[in-house]
Amino acid sequence: MNTNTTPIDVPRLIRIVTLLFAVLAGALVFFAYEPQTEALALRLDDAEAELRSDDIAFAEIAHLQFERRQLSERYAQLFAESPEAVFLRELAATAHRHGITLVSTSASPDVPIARDESPRALLFQRTRLALELRGTYRGLLTAIGELSIGPEIVEVGAPGLHRDRDRIVASVPITIYEPLREAHAPASAGEIAR
Repeated sequence: MNTNTTPIDVPRLIRIVTLLFAVLAGALVFFAYEPQTEALALRLDDAEAELRSDDIAFAEIAHLQFERRQLSERYAQLFAESPEAVFLRELAATAHRHGITLVSTSASPDVPIARDESPRALLFQRTRLALELRGTYRGLLTAIGELSIGPEIVEVGAPGLHRDRDRIVASVPITIYEPLREAHAPASAGEIAR
């Protein structure tokens, strides 16, 4: 009897199984981590784009700072020329400080003061504002009190108060005195008294 049996080459079989296992493990790792790899590549592309946009923005900083200075100077100049703007800035700060809400405001056109009404007539025209403020009783009274002792160009009248649910609404008459553009200083103090 002649049996043709060849012995099994165990080391070779182990190498083949190891190779197959390595290929399967590699495929598993590739397919398991491919979405993460793609997401990482997208994040890298986004970071590159952001860096490029930051470079562009950084190049514009000097121009933007110059423009900001110009706007700031222009704003300060316009603000200095407008008593209404001064008052409204003060109103906003005071309202914020005391938790007051500006419900509405209305202004009547500037009206020159009649000569016999006030010594201010020679130098000022007035703007009348009607403000509706909403808040707590204490906050409203404190805010109106602060506004009334503000700049001399502002005259705050007595407010009318009414309840609106859990808050109080104050109707506040305000007069803002603005220098006449074409006004000239009087020759003497006697002319102011007239």
